Amino acid sequence: MTGKSQPPGDASPTTERELRERLGILASFNEVIADVNETIVDASARADIERRVCERLVQTDGLRFAWVGVVDDETDDVTPRTWAGVEDGYLDAVDASVAASRPGGNGPVGRSIRSNSVQTTHSIRDDSDFGPFRDPALERGYRSAASVPLVYDDTRYGVLTMYAEHEGAFTPELVEPIANLGHAVAHGIDTHVRRERERELERHEEIFSRIVEDIEEYALFRLDTDGRVESWNRGAAAIKGYSTDEILGEHIREFYTDADREDGRPDRLLERARREGRVEDEGWLVRADGTRFWAAVAITALTDDDGELTGFAKVTRDMTERKRREQQLNAVFNSTFQYIGLADPDGTVLKVNDAALDLVDADRDELVGRLAWETPWWSGDESRVADLKDALDRASDGDFVRYEVEIDRTTGERAAVIDFSVTPVSVDDEVSLLVLEGHDITTRKERERELRREQERLEFVNRIIRHNLLNGLNVVGARADIVGDFVEPAGQTHLDTIQNRVREMTDLVGTMRTFMKVIVERESHEFRPRPIHEAVEHGVETLRTDTHDVSITVNGLPERSVVADDLLDEVIEHLLKNAVQHNDKPDPEVTVEVVPESGDDGVELRVSDNGPGIPDAEKHRIVDKRIEDLSNPGNGFGLFLVREIVESYGGEIRIEDNEPSGATFVVTLPQA
Repeated sequence: MTGKSQPPGDASPTTERELRERLGILASFNEVIADVNETIVDASARADIERRVCERLVQTDGLRFAWVGVVDDETDDVTPRTWAGVEDGYLDAVDASVAASRPGGNGPVGRSIRSNSVQTTHSIRDDSDFGPFRDPALERGYRSAASVPLVYDDTRYGVLTMYAEHEGAFTPELVEPIANLGHAVAHGIDTHVRRERERELERHEEIFSRIVEDIEEYALFRLDTDGRVESWNRGAAAIKGYSTDEILGEHIREFYTDADREDGRPDRLLERARREGRVEDEGWLVRADGTRFWAAVAITALTDDDGELTGFAKVTRDMTERKRREQQLNAVFNSTFQYIGLADPDGTVLKVNDAALDLVDADRDELVGRLAWETPWWSGDESRVADLKDALDRASDGDFVRYEVEIDRTTGERAAVIDFSVTPVSVDDEVSLLVLEGHDITTRKERERELRREQERLEFVNRIIRHNLLNGLNVVGARADIVGDFVEPAGQTHLDTIQNRVREMTDLVGTMRTFMKVIVERESHEFRPRPIHEAVEHGVETLRTDTHDVSITVNGLPERSVVADDLLDEVIEHLLKNAVQHNDKPDPEVTVEVVPESGDDGVELRVSDNGPGIPDAEKHRIVDKRIEDLSNPGNGFGLFLVREIVESYGGEIRIEDNEPSGATFVVTLPQA
C-alpha cells in the first residue's frame, strides 16, 4: 500500500498491480499443473518435464527466474538440473546446500528440503537468512522467492525454486497452490521415471529372453511349482536331446537316472530350492536317447511380490568334458610317487594324492578341510609346525619355499626325510592356491651318510698310508743305506733288492697319497687359475734331473692359465714318466707342447714319445680303465689317476698316434 488517498470503492494502483500479479502467478501454477500431464506424454526424458515447468513459470508476469535442483545426499549440495528466465550466471555465483551449518543452507532452498514444505522469502533484501544469495539475487532483479520440495510417495526428486521481481509476491494464500504445484511436478517426474523403468525392464526382459533362447552352452528353462517343464531353450534341446513339443509338461524326473529317481533325488532338490531359495548339484543326467552326461545343475525358486512360489528356474550345463579332464588329472595326480597336496593361502587342505595318504596311512575325508599343520604329516612337533606355518606365510605372499623336513610314519618305520616345497599359484597377481609337494629322499640321505662314513674310512686309511707306512719305509730305507757300509760283496745283491723295493714302495705310497687326495678330498677341491707353462717347466726340469738318458723337447710354452689345483703337477709328472717308462728305444725322446684351443675355451697339453705306440683298439681301453681293471698298482694306475684328476677339472684325456712312431697323450683343460 502506498498510503495515498483513493476514490471510494477503488483500489489503489499498487494494490491492483499486486493483485493482478498474484492472480497471474496462481493462474500460471494451475496452467503448469494442467500442462504437466501433457508434458509427461511427450517427454523423452525427465529433463523435458523440468525444463517445461521452468519455461512456463517465467512466462508469467512478475516471475523472473525458476530452476530445479537435485540434492547430493553425500555432500548435501544442491546441484541445478535445469532453469529458465533471467539467470545471468546466478547459479554459478551461489552455493546452495541442505546443511543449515553452511552459509548457503538457510535460504528457501535449504529450508524447503529440510522441512519438506513450501518456504517463501517475502523480501530478499530484508531477509538475513538469504545469506550469500542476497546480493547476486538483488543484482538480477529478484525481490522475493519461494521453494517447494518435489516429493512423491516419499521419494524426493529435487526442489523447485521461483524468484519474483516484486517483494511479497508469494503470499500465504499462495502456499497451498505452490505445494500443489510441487506435488504435481513430482508426480509427473515420478510417472515418467516409473514408465522409463518399466520400459527398461521390458527391454531387459526381451533381451534376456532372446539371450536365453539363443544360448546353446546352457539348458535354461522354467518349471512350474510341481517341477514340470514350462519353457525350453536351444541349449536345453542341444544338451538334453528333447524338442520343445516332446518335453513341455514333463517332470524333471525324466532327466535323472533310474537309481536317482528311485532314491528321490530330483524331488529333494526341488524341496531344497523351495526351502532355501536356491540349490546346486552335480551328477549324471540322462539324455533323450538314453546316454548319460555329467551335469552341473542350479535350481532357483521364483516367487511373486507376496513371496508365494510361482515356479522354478533351472540351469543345466554339460560338464562331461570337464569331468573327463578331472578324471585324467586325478589319475596323474594319484599315479605319481611324489607327495602332492593343494591348499588355500590360509593353509586349509583342499586336496591330497594317494601317495601322501599312504605315507601316514590316513583317510582323505578326514584331512580335507583341516589346516595343514593339524594333519598327521606335521602334528606332534612344534618346530616342524612352526617351519610349515612360516613356509605357508611366505608362499601366500608369492615366494617359492623349499626345505627338508622329517615326517613321522604311522607304520613305526624310521621317519622319512622329505624334500618339501610350497609353490604359490597366482590369478591376477593374487595368490589363490598353494601347491605342496614332497619327494622322499630318505634313501638318498642314507646313501649320503654312507658316503660320508666311507670317506671317513678312506681318510683314516690315507692317514695310515701317509704317516705310518711312509714313515716305516723311510726308516727301512735309511737303515738299508747304513747297512750298505757293512755288507760283504756276496750280500750286496740282496741289499740292492731291498733298496729297490723300498724305493718302489715309497713311489707307490706317493701314488696312493695322490689317489686318496683325489677320491677323499674331491668334494672340497677349490680350483683356481694355474699357469700351465710354469707347471710344465717344473715337470720337465724334474724329469731331466731324475732321468739322464732321455731327450726332452719343449715346443713353445704360451703363457696360459687353466682351471686346476696343486694336483696339476701330478698330472704332468705322471704323463712325462709314462712317456719314458713305456719307451722301448735306447734313446727315449719326449716332446711336450701346449696348444690353445680355438675360441680360447681350453688348452691342450700334448706329451709325445718315440716308443712303440699304442694300437687303436687299446687307446680307448687305456684311458677308460676302471678300478677293477687295475690288477696291480703298476698296471696303468698312474694314467687312471691322471684321468680322475683331469675330469675333476672338467677336462678330458685321449691318445693319438705320434709321427713317425710312438704315442701322444692329449689332455684338454678349461682355460681360466
